[in-house]
Amino acid sequence: VAREIHDGLAQYLFAVSTHAQMLESGTPVAEVGPQLKEAAALAQQEARFAILALSSASGTAPFDSALRRYVEFLTADGELAVDLEIDPAIRLAPDEQIEIFRIVQEGLGNVRRHANATRAEVVIGLRPSGERFVVIEDDGAGFPLEVETIGQGLRNMRDRASSIDGGFSVRSTPGLGTALEVVLRT
Repeated sequence: VAREIHDGLAQYLFAVSTHAQMLESGTPVAEVGPQLKEAAALAQQEARFAILALSSASGTAPFDSALRRYVEFLTADGELAVDLEIDPAIRLAPDEQIEIFRIVQEGLGNVRRHANATRAEVVIGLRPSGERFVVIEDDGAGFPLEVETIGQGLRNMRDRASSIDGGFSVRSTPGLGTALEVVLRT
């Protein structure tokens, strides 16, 4: 729960605080107001998502909705297009919902910050064998895999996958983008 608050709600509350400080510094309300309102709404959604994910194992509707809202927020400026596909047949336990949400959040955040990508795709699905998986793929710059060891984000995603008994792999080639995959226990 502490990690959830740190990685989720605290981040949105930091944004609220930053925008409030901008208002105090004299930044026009018309410039900061919409961003402040959006950050507060996302903090509320984040709190609802965490509560629902921690308290209910029935289906994935809150997870789907929260993830779609996150993608809409992330892509609102038009800098990155994200295709999100969630197989309606997939069932995720509450702990899996939380960790997968955070992995996708971190993965897409990395695409925005580091990949210089224009498109990304997230697929959460079932293979014919029954294997559940999550793939995050982008058309960005890629990186040599040995660089992976210096980044905390990839390490955190690997740890999150491990915490739900999932496997985690990264494929990346400079100039050809990156693909992350989580394979969940069956």
